[in-house]
Amino acid sequence: MRVKNTVDDLTKFTILSHLTDEGLERVKKQLFQRTYKKNQLLFTVGDPRERIYLLSKGYVKLEKTNADATMLYLDYVKPHDLFPYGGMFKDTYYHYAAYALTDIMVYYIPTTIFEELVQTNKEQLLYIVNRLSRILEQHERRLQTVTTSNVKDKVEQSITYLLEGFGIPKENDVVIDVPMTITEIAKISGTSRETVSHVFKDLRCDGLLTMEGRQIIIHDVNYFKDKVQ
Repeated sequence: MRVKNTVDDLTKFTILSHLTDEGLERVKKQLFQRTYKKNQLLFTVGDPRERIYLLSKGYVKLEKTNADATMLYLDYVKPHDLFPYGGMFKDTYYHYAAYALTDIMVYYIPTTIFEELVQTNKEQLLYIVNRLSRILEQHERRLQTVTTSNVKDKVEQSITYLLEGFGIPKENDVVIDVPMTITEIAKISGTSRETVSHVFKDLRCDGLLTMEGRQIIIHDVNYFKDKVQ
């Protein structure tokens, strides 16, 4: 459906934050709004790359597997971010699938219109380039995690990835706000569920973290950040 709310919510998106109210109104005319329930599919591998999404509420999971169901790509999108960045300006089809990790609300804009807007605005284009550079750096570090032979390091470095991308300070702790399960962390780290459970038990016993429901609470941030030094 067409967007009916004001431009206030759109200003929370960094890529749009520098636009004037008039500019935001022009963008708004091209936007649609939609809600998805948890686990609903937004798009999958091979679908025409017709939409660029702006996530307003909830979390989205991006993933790609091969024919053996081995995970090739896994990432998450938090509120007030854009997706997908992959294939911007060149690809015709999506290279991975997107699922609602929670109930979500998104805006979407036709890809051709969005890319035309970006290419005529230097600040928006520079933001895309910088964002892609950060994503590349992040995935290079995650590749190092997957290729290490120490399974404990794999799990702890995966927690660091979640901490840096989704950590929210809360008093003396940091809460990883994206909903997580032991199974999901096993996918991120390229290990088994049993391995993750064992490592988490040790981390809890050492007072480094706790897990409440699907939230991970980090009690010693420096311990995990030292893992990527």
